[in-house]
Amino acid sequence: MADITIPDLEPIGPLRDWSDRFAALAPAILLAETPVAQTVVRPTGPEAGKRLELPGVCQTAHTGQETALWLGPDEFLCYAADVAPHVLAATIGDRARDSAYVADVSGQRTRLVLGGPHAETILAHGCAIDLSPNAFGPDDVIQTQLAQAGVIMHRVPDGFAIFVRSSFADYLAGWLVDAATEYVATTP
Repeated sequence: MADITIPDLEPIGPLRDWSDRFAALAPAILLAETPVAQTVVRPTGPEAGKRLELPGVCQTAHTGQETALWLGPDEFLCYAADVAPHVLAATIGDRARDSAYVADVSGQRTRLVLGGPHAETILAHGCAIDLSPNAFGPDDVIQTQLAQAGVIMHRVPDGFAIFVRSSFADYLAGWLVDAATEYVATTP
């Protein structure tokens, strides 16, 4: 039987046709789809938290190029850029050994990064959560509704990372572009 190899492909997001519309918002609003490899981790024992350096409740943790997000009791989303989805899942699975279930979910959600001086204000138009730095710190993560779309959000150095289900990605991209348009017109 011939060996089957899986190419190391990077994730391709559902918003690849939106790049020109996102670029038109710059420099006032920085909006980009940045697809990443994603795995869901479900620990089966307490040693998984130590082996995988998983975060606490409503927190993020960074290990090398990987970021882990707390989603709920015994559920985490781990992601990394510049790595193939199957490689990330295998790497995390190897580290977890038999202490966690690990599944590649890279096709389930896409990641948007929203930055610029008006990012918090734009998100406030469609989100009831206080995202000011005093209320929502650099290591916090939330699952909430943004413009009636379920999202996972956390801060990144250049703004906010927003994970949205692929089936809602076009809707949310359109909403973000519309919400940002007034700030493009008023920013010198």
